[in-house]
Order: sequence, then structure tokens, then C-alpha cells
Amino acid sequence: MIKAFTSYIQSQKLFNKNDNLLVAVSGGTDSMALCYLLINSGFTFCVAHCNFNLREKEADNDEKFVVEFCKKNKIKCFTKTFKTANYAKNKSISIQMAARELRYTWFNELITAHNFDYLLTAHHANDNIETFFINLLRGSGINGLKAILPKKDKIVRPLLFATRAEIENYIAKNKILYREDSSNKEEKYLRNHLRLQVIPVLKKLNPSLEKTISNEIEILQQTNLILQKEVEKQRKRLLFQEWDTYKINIEKLVKTTASKLILFELIKDFGFNSSQANDVYSSLQAQSGKVFTSETHVIIKDRDFILIKKNEEKNDTDLYIHEDTTSLKYPIKIKIELIKGNIDSISKKDFTPTKAFLDADKLTFPLALNKWQIGDKFKPLGMKGFKKVSDFFTAEKATLFDKQNQWIIRCNNDIVWLVGKRVDDRFKISASTIKICIISVI
Repeated sequence: MIKAFTSYIQSQKLFNKNDNLLVAVSGGTDSMALCYLLINSGFTFCVAHCNFNLREKEADNDEKFVVEFCKKNKIKCFTKTFKTANYAKNKSISIQMAARELRYTWFNELITAHNFDYLLTAHHANDNIETFFINLLRGSGINGLKAILPKKDKIVRPLLFATRAEIENYIAKNKILYREDSSNKEEKYLRNHLRLQVIPVLKKLNPSLEKTISNEIEILQQTNLILQKEVEKQRKRLLFQEWDTYKINIEKLVKTTASKLILFELIKDFGFNSSQANDVYSSLQAQSGKVFTSETHVIIKDRDFILIKKNEEKNDTDLYIHEDTTSLKYPIKIKIELIKGNIDSISKKDFTPTKAFLDADKLTFPLALNKWQIGDKFKPLGMKGFKKVSDFFTAEKATLFDKQNQWIIRCNNDIVWLVGKRVDDRFKISASTIKICIISVI
């Protein structure tokens, strides 16, 4: 086992004996095997142990066990206790996700504070296989099917070469003490259900399942390296950003080889899975306006582009501009000025979409700042009659994002200015204007 361990470290170029190593140790079979393999291979390291406060005395005893092991072997030990259940509740996430976020945040703090070169975890071949199936069920694409990498940034997994059975055999043969985590037998967790119910059935069909899947994962890891080079090439060609919106050119996309796969690779970083990518792809020949959402982003299929934008909380509360207000910083940055003069006082070059020149005597303060609403009408500057804002958007070929982001300044419910677009003719300045209210987007 030691020979295979050191050989794997060397072949994968994971770390060397001069590196400052931190090892995540729970006290279970895997992490204890990793500790003894490191010790017996001549490596020095420090230990980090997390107490997630989920198993009461059992968790406290795990911590005590790890601390005593480190003391006996003269290993520096870091421990931390977390209020995991409260954290999960406050963030509305699962206990498993909460534990992961908490431990890796702390690990990164330790790495920074103590200049550790690498964090070692005890993930092994069976963990990798379980991750493969979890990602397969979630629809993660090739990038997810490559499962756990031996080395990624500062995180290293030097036990990926070994199966659970091989590790347990090493533990038994060397009479290594360890703690049993009772939660490993709880089938409410997907990983445990795969481990206890699904994979044993598959092993009956293929007794060499671990070796077979491990080989497939390695092939997928190599395939992914080639794929990502092509994806980066297509990302530069197809995906671009305008302000806070990302755009994918539909015509160019559909002419690209393996366009559905490329689309998934382009949108997965925005929180969309392969099933959603298929739905987006199917909408490309449909009418504009189809909307797709992930936890973090929104996709809209527009006429010529796929539009991607970050989800924003709706703000249905009116904000007010008072007569003495000189600026607003939120939700948009605007400046307000009151000057004496009329239309002849303003140079033609100053009339731009980002500035509204309004007859102050026609305004009743406070002015309201809010979003466009269905049914809104206004009299666009230069027009005699009223026009629906929705029709104005259509003429402007505005996207759904444009409509959602359109701020409006109102006076007694009358539209004064479609911010950045058009002033209402009723509030324009003229030769008879005495005082001008200038509102500028900054």
C-alpha cells in the first residue's frame, strides 16, 4: 500500500516532502489511513478537524480522538466547532452543503494564515465513483462526469488510486484505530444510498466495477481537457458581454459543430444543467421571449441572441425625488439640478438620452422613481398623441431584460421620463420656460 501510495503521488506530481501540508482528518478509516501512509512515507503535516455539532457526544468524541492522535504523534492540530444546523437553516441549504461550505471556508483561512502549500483530503476511488453517479443523475455534462481530480489548485486527493476495500484492509492489517461515523449508514443522503443500495447491485453485474468506472473516469478526464480547449475557443467566438448582460449569437451557435454541447458548456457556469440546456436549445427555432431560470441567472431567447443576466430581487417600492434632492445612488445613479433658463439656454449637443431637460414649473414634487408597468402610456417628446410604453418598447426592439430594467420617473402618476430613452412631451422645456430641472444618469 505504501509503495502504491508514494508511486501515485510521484506519477501525479501531487506534492513533495518539502511542501507544507494540511490534512483534513475526521477520524474515520479513510483519513486515518491517509495520516499513517503519510507518516510511514516520511511526510510531515498538520491536521485540521471539523466538529459540525450534528452528532452530539459522538462528534465530541471524534474530536477528542483526533486531538489525542495528533498529540501522540507530535502533529500540530487545528480544530473548529460549527453551528452547522443553524447555518443551513439561515441559508436555506442542505446540511451537507452547509458542512461543505463551512469546512472549506475554514480550510482556506488556515491555508492563508499558515502558508500551507496543499490541503490533503482522503477521497478514494469509491468516493470518485459515487461522485460520478451523483453528477450523472444531476446532468452535469463531461465536466461533472470526470468526477474528482487528483489535484485542483491547492486541494490534493492522494488516495484516489485506492478502493475502500483496500483502505479497510490496510487499516485492519496495521491495526490502526479509527472512529466510525454513524451518519455514513443513513440512506437519506444520496451518496449513502448509492453506496449502500445502488453500487452493490451494479457490482453483481460487474464484479470489477471500481476498476471499470475508474478507467472510464480517467478517459473522461482526458476527454474533458480536449473539450475545454474547444469550449474556450467557442466562448471567445460566441459569448460576449454588454453591460450586465451576456449574449450568445444564435446564428453562429447553430452553425457550430456539436452546437448543443457547446451551448451547455457556455451556460453551465451560470447555474444551468444539461436538461435546461436542452430546453434552451429546443427554443432556438421558437418565438422570442422564452424564459429559463437557474438559482442565479435568467436566460431569455431573444430574436438573434440568447440573453443571460443575473437574477435580481424585485423592487416594487417607489423611490422619491424631492425638490431639494441633488442625487440618488440607488437603484440607479442620477444627478438632479435646478437652473434658471429656457430651451434657448441649452446647447443642442447637450440633448442626449442620458439627460432629461424638464420644465420645473410643470413638475409637482416629490417625483416617483419606479419600474415600467403594463398599461403605462406616455406622450413621447415630439408626438401629439399618447403611446403605450409596450408599443414604444416594440418599436425600439427592446428585449425582455430591457423592459424589466426600464426605470421611469413619474409626476402624480404621469410619466415624465423613460429614463435614458424619451422625455414626455408634456414636461418638455420651451421658450416660455423659466426654471429647468435637469436629471442626468451618471
